[in-house]
Amino acid sequence: MAPKSKPAPQLPPALMAELERRRAGLARHMARAVVAVVHWDDSTGVPPQREAIAKACEAGLDLFLATAREARPATPEELRRVAQLGILQARSSQSVEPILAAYRIAARVAWDAILRAWRGHPEATPEAIMITANYVFAALDQVAAEVTKTYLHAREQHLQRGTRARARLFHALISDNFDSDLELQKQALALNMPIAATGYVAAVSKLVVGNHDGARGGEALGEVAASLDVPRGAIHHVTDPSTLVTLWPAESAADVEGARQFVTQLHKEAVNRSGSARARVRAGIGGYHAGLRGISRSYLEAQQAIEAGRKLRPDAIAHGHDEVIPHLVLAQNPRLAERFVAHSLGPLLDPRTRNREQLLETLEAYLSRGSVKDAAAELNLHRHTVLYRLDKLRELLGGDLDTPAIRLRLQLALDLRKLI
Repeated sequence: MAPKSKPAPQLPPALMAELERRRAGLARHMARAVVAVVHWDDSTGVPPQREAIAKACEAGLDLFLATAREARPATPEELRRVAQLGILQARSSQSVEPILAAYRIAARVAWDAILRAWRGHPEATPEAIMITANYVFAALDQVAAEVTKTYLHAREQHLQRGTRARARLFHALISDNFDSDLELQKQALALNMPIAATGYVAAVSKLVVGNHDGARGGEALGEVAASLDVPRGAIHHVTDPSTLVTLWPAESAADVEGARQFVTQLHKEAVNRSGSARARVRAGIGGYHAGLRGISRSYLEAQQAIEAGRKLRPDAIAHGHDEVIPHLVLAQNPRLAERFVAHSLGPLLDPRTRNREQLLETLEAYLSRGSVKDAAAELNLHRHTVLYRLDKLRELLGGDLDTPAIRLRLQLALDLRKLI
């Protein structure tokens, strides 16, 4: 048979009677000490009221008396009562440390009061004092553990509610799904999420690893963006695991440049953090449209810009919507775009044309680089090879490739070919 466990030692009845007689005064003394000594940080919320602290001290004292009187562990209900301050602290977005410090101070006050109450008592033997100390410290450990547990649970719930509320507010902004600017400002104020009434420029960013968008790139970029210095009112939100959307505060179209500089910073920091993965950023930037109602339009433009930029200039970092407007306008009517491409590139689209892909590649390099030397360097060819191919292109296309109007038409045709 298993040996019977020893019963928990009990405190002398005379001491328990004296402590219960002094309970109310002792609880007030503990509360006064906590209020006087603990530094409550009020930067993120209202500190606990004195009444709440007094109730918490009473609950802690009752826990000690009940468990010591009956030599038993605390019940869940008793622990719940002493942990209320932890829940309040979590809901006000403050640290749990002042709460734990408060209970340590309260326990010290209680211990001093116990020693004074027992001073000179015939039953105050060293062994009885040790038993009393064990009960005091066991009660303190229980309180600290329960406060921390309930604080973390309440904090997690509070953050989840705040995260969901922020997400709803963000989606209301980018979808123009809100009743009034004033109502939106009230919601933002309640979430401690300042928004700029003058408007925003939207930037849609993705983390590119190799030739593909990173599966969790949006979340990684969200962490990077949070580390950068941004103006008050800037908003970052991960709309899906691969995409980070930034709303950049703006007052005019000139502020689009600020959004572009932010994307450049985001790219540099992402490259540094990615190390050997050699990740980079690709982003689309919308235009500025005044007021909060203009955000949805800027967001749509940013989405269009990043998609067009991915096809047109896959190696570029930022793609502005204003830069791709001509391509988007023509691409909206695929039949017209196809006619324009066929008219401009003619024989280069015929599969029977000899070395067709090489000629297209050379034409694009020459138009983008602007000189035979730079085109040859990009293609890793001898300049005479490039000159030979340019002569062949002039023969096929029937025009001077150095005429500005022809260059513009050919470049636009090459770009549209990638979009349609």
